[in-house]
Amino acid sequence: MSPINYKQFTALLPTAYLPSLTYMVVLISSHKAHIELQETYPKQTWRNRCRINTANGTLDLIVPVNKPQGNHTKTRNVKTSNHEKWQAMHWRAMNSAYGKTPYFMFYKDLLAPFYVNTYSGLLWQFNWDLLETIGKELGMQIPLCTTKVYEKNPRGMTDFRNAIVPKNTGSNHTLVCHWPAYYQVFSERSGFVADLSIIDLLFHIGPDSVQYLEEACQHLVGYPMEG
Repeated sequence: MSPINYKQFTALLPTAYLPSLTYMVVLISSHKAHIELQETYPKQTWRNRCRINTANGTLDLIVPVNKPQGNHTKTRNVKTSNHEKWQAMHWRAMNSAYGKTPYFMFYKDLLAPFYVNTYSGLLWQFNWDLLETIGKELGMQIPLCTTKVYEKNPRGMTDFRNAIVPKNTGSNHTLVCHWPAYYQVFSERSGFVADLSIIDLLFHIGPDSVQYLEEACQHLVGYPMEG
C-alpha cells in the first residue's frame, strides 16, 4: 500500500465525538473536510462515542441520543439525550483515566464547560464545538464545512464516512499503518494502546500532539482517492 498524497484530497467524514487519532489524521491530511449531516443516522459508530484508556483497559464513552424520526432520522437532527447524566459520567471517567497525565491540569478547564453545563442540543453541533475548541487551542488549521445534500457516490471527495468505525480493527481496515508509541500512564499495565480519542494524546503529550499527528499523516495509506 502506498501513502496517500498529503493535502491533496478533500475528505468526506462523519461527525465524531472526541475523534479517534485515525479521524484526526485524515482530517489534517486533507486540504478541506466536509462533515456529513444529511445521511440517515447509523448505529454503533464514532458519531456518538469515543474510546479512552483506563486502569481497567479501554472504555467507550457513549453519548445517548434522541432520534426524532426514529430510524429515519438524519444526522443533522439527532439530539443528545439527558435521560442519563452522561456528561457527568464522561467527565468522571476522564478525570479518573487522565488525572495523573502530564497535561490534564493544563487542558482541564478547556474541556470542563462541555461537561459541567447541561447540553440537550444537536449531537453534531456538540461534536463540532468540541473539535473546534481543541483544534484552536493547538493552533490546528482545520477547514471544515457541512454537507447540504446527501450523495451516495460523492464526486470530488474521498469518502471516509464508513471507513473509521469501532469495529474496523482488522488489517484490511487500517488507514494508518504505523502509530509511534507515546507515553501513557497505564502503559506498564496494558502496554501502548494506539488510536484512542484525541484527548488521550492531548492529555499525555499536550502541544506536541499536532506534530505527532502530522508525522502520522505520512502513514495514511491504502484508501481510494476522489471520485
